[in-house]
Amino acid sequence: MSAAQEQQPPSLEQPQKAQATGVHIDRVTQLQDSIDQLGLMLVSSLDYLHKKAGMVQVDPSIPVTQKNIMADDADAFSARTKEIATDICRQAKKIDVLIEALPGIDASDSEQKREFDRLNEENQKATEELEAANRRAEELLDQVKAILQAIAENSGKVAGLGA
Repeated sequence: MSAAQEQQPPSLEQPQKAQATGVHIDRVTQLQDSIDQLGLMLVSSLDYLHKKAGMVQVDPSIPVTQKNIMADDADAFSARTKEIATDICRQAKKIDVLIEALPGIDASDSEQKREFDRLNEENQKATEELEAANRRAEELLDQVKAILQAIAENSGKVAGLGA
């Protein structure tokens, strides 16, 4: 591996690959994650530009007195900045696609209300099922406690008979 490759930050594509292997998540969460990734990409790119850019004399009366020893050579720097720009553009396009895929953008108010009511009804049913399961679990817990109490009482009687 060359020195230039060792000094380069990890690929900006890594978060995207990790997400692709994960479980399916809702669109809003995907959008939030993509925006977070874009922010990280922008910060990483600024960090790279700050650390790896060579010093350039911008005013003839002010000479460059110290070189950036961590700077990449011009070709590597140019290639890496193009790669960074491509990655950022690709991420921005991904965000655009996710925004376009959001539901309800072209739905009427009545359609949105029907969908909301349907989801609310589903939520109510799920809540009732959860409460019923919780009541059943409490009943079973009471039965287990009663059985354990009976076992403890019988164990005491048996121990008393054996003495």
